[in-house]
Amino acid sequence: MKATLQPGRIVKESQQVKLMFSEQLSRLQSKQQQDTELLEEIRSFSKHRAAIEKEYGQVSTHLLF
Repeated sequence: MKATLQPGRIVKESQQVKLMFSEQLSRLQSKQQQDTELLEEIRSFSKHRAAIEKEYGQVSTHLLF
């Protein structure tokens, strides 16, 4: 970005930079929210799977003895 001696142009360019920064920040926050939701789904899935495997193990043990 070139700084010129025209004050209006400098203001306009800084507003464009602020807008770009704001858009990037918004995208990053959205991505973070999506990643958080995905991790929560993985955690829930893993917890459910562990409960099923535990129950299966208990049933298998009872069938063997």
